[in-house]
Amino acid sequence: MAKIFLLPLFLSLFFISCGTSTTDKTNADTSAGAKQGLSVTAPQEHKPHGVNDTIFNGPFIDRYDNGVIYMRGDVSGGLRNGEWITFYKSGKEWSRGIYKNGLREGHGVSYYENGQKSSEGEYKKDNMTGKWKFWNAEGKMVEKDFGDK
Repeated sequence: MAKIFLLPLFLSLFFISCGTSTTDKTNADTSAGAKQGLSVTAPQEHKPHGVNDTIFNGPFIDRYDNGVIYMRGDVSGGLRNGEWITFYKSGKEWSRGIYKNGLREGHGVSYYENGQKSSEGEYKKDNMTGKWKFWNAEGKMVEKDFGDK
């Protein structure tokens, strides 16, 4: 009788262990759609600033598979700094914002692919803060207050 109860348990454990791996093998640099995050791989035209320099510094440009720029900005010490702009696969501007030491700071704005604004507001230490404006595809605006962070 105990063998009958152990068989479903054994089969369950077997199938779970044969399932897909839990390690994430995706890479933003090879995804077919819009990429997310900042690649730490230096562009091929990058030349190190020093013999032992392994942290990327300088202008950064990432592209879609079709060659259109996905994002561009400056990197200092391996972190985003200054203005960064992202683009749709069509080449139209998607968003624009300021980074300080890898975190969003200050004014940020994003657009629909037709050029109409989709959101606008302020960031503080990578968090939305204060009153933000959001527009739907028809142009109707809604405000949301994220408070001070």
